Amino acid sequence: MSRITRVLRKTTVSSAGLTLALLAVSNPLHATDDKPQGENIDASDPTKIYTYLGAGPKYTDYTNGEHMTELRVAGNLGLSKKDMIFFNAGYGEHSGNKVPGSNSGFTNARARWFHLLEMDYAVTSGYRGWATQIDLQLAGELKGTDGQNVLSFGALPAFGINRQWSLYLPMNVVNSWDKKFGSYNGLGLNISPLLVYSPDNWWDGAYVQFWGGYTRFVSGNLSGEGAGHLDITVAGKITPTLTWTLLGQKNVDADLLSYRRDANSGLKNDWNAFLYLTTYF
Repeated sequence: MSRITRVLRKTTVSSAGLTLALLAVSNPLHATDDKPQGENIDASDPTKIYTYLGAGPKYTDYTNGEHMTELRVAGNLGLSKKDMIFFNAGYGEHSGNKVPGSNSGFTNARARWFHLLEMDYAVTSGYRGWATQIDLQLAGELKGTDGQNVLSFGALPAFGINRQWSLYLPMNVVNSWDKKFGSYNGLGLNISPLLVYSPDNWWDGAYVQFWGGYTRFVSGNLSGEGAGHLDITVAGKITPTLTWTLLGQKNVDADLLSYRRDANSGLKNDWNAFLYLTTYF
C-alpha cells in the first residue's frame, strides 16, 4: 500500500466532517441571484465571484530530504455580487517526525476576504478594474506547517493583454507572527503577478496560470529576509460545473510555513504538487 493511500485513509473521517461543514455553508448561494450557468464559469479569473468546493491530494518535498502528503479541502463562498470568502485546510503525514504518534495531523489553514470595487470584463486590452483583499494564513500542528501565522492586506488590479492573455498584479502588506501569535516577526511588502492564458482549441475550460510572488521583510525578526514562489497551474472542465486543476509550486528563499524564531527546524519547502477537483454551485 502506498504512503499517500495510507494518509488518505487516515484522513477520511476528519476530512469528511470538514467537507460536510463546508458544504453546509456553501450549498445554497452563488454570488448572483441565479445559479451559475456551467458554460459561463471562468475558473481562470480570480476576480469573479463564485461559490464552490474542492478537494484533493497534495505532496510536498523538503530540502532536507523529508516529505509530506496531505488531503486538502478548499472552498469559496460568494456573499454578494462583489464579496466572497475563500478558505482551505489540510490533514496529512510528515515523514520526518520522530516522536511516536506525531507524524500526522492538521496542516496549515487559510481564509481570505475579497471585495470587488470595480471591474469591466468587456475590456480585452487594457485596465479592467481592481479589488481589495485580506488574507489570513494559520500555522498547522504538523511539522513543516507549524512555523508562522501570516496576515496580509492589499489590492489587486486587473489588466487584459489580448483575448487570450490576462494579467493580475496583487500587492500586499504582510505581517508575520510565530505560531499561536506568540511573537511578532515583522512586516513585509509583497508583489505577486499572475499571468493567465486561456486557449481556444485545447480542451473544455482549459487555462494555464503562471503565478510568481515575492515578499521582502523590512522590519522585525525577519528584516532582510525574503520569501518567494512560482506556481504553474493547468486546469479544465470535466462537466459544465466540475473542474480539475493540477498545480505545481517551486519555492525560493525563506519558507514561512516552516520558519520558527525559537529554533531552525532545518526544513524548507522545496516544491509541492496539488491535484484537486472542484464543483461549482
